[in-house]
Amino acid sequence: MPDIVRINNTIYSWESVEFTIDGNPWTGLVAVDTEQKRERKKVYAARKSGRPLGRTRGKYSVPTFTMKILVDSFDALTDYLCQQSGSQSYGDSEFDFTIGIAEPGPGLRPITIIGTDVAIVGEKDGYEEGVDELLTEVELDAMSLTKNGKNLWSEDT
Repeated sequence: MPDIVRINNTIYSWESVEFTIDGNPWTGLVAVDTEQKRERKKVYAARKSGRPLGRTRGKYSVPTFTMKILVDSFDALTDYLCQQSGSQSYGDSEFDFTIGIAEPGPGLRPITIIGTDVAIVGEKDGYEEGVDELLTEVELDAMSLTKNGKNLWSEDT
């Protein structure tokens, strides 16, 4: 399959990205960082060539899922999550986090990344004198990430 044909040399940028939490748009995010891994082990046995026989199915994880969000947007998010969980703990609530990347017109395929069963597991605030906006760095824990309907993890149960 050939690479993407770009119309008018349009490349995805920050302005191409939209974020939703449980289907609700959130515009106060200024950065999102995701990482996923599938740790698999090569299996060796009595083979004269020394080549492995195969790999295990492995373990899938999302070791990094962080966002930077404006402090007032984070406060609104924690209000929403407390309401969802029915408690004062926004860390008890799970939600779906969607990253949509698209540009209008033909040529560029939209990209959708869905984080499922996401929970807030940490946060860091820092305030200093200056002209910069106030941000909260949020550490998230997701059970899985799916990109355009494709998975790094095996769907076999």
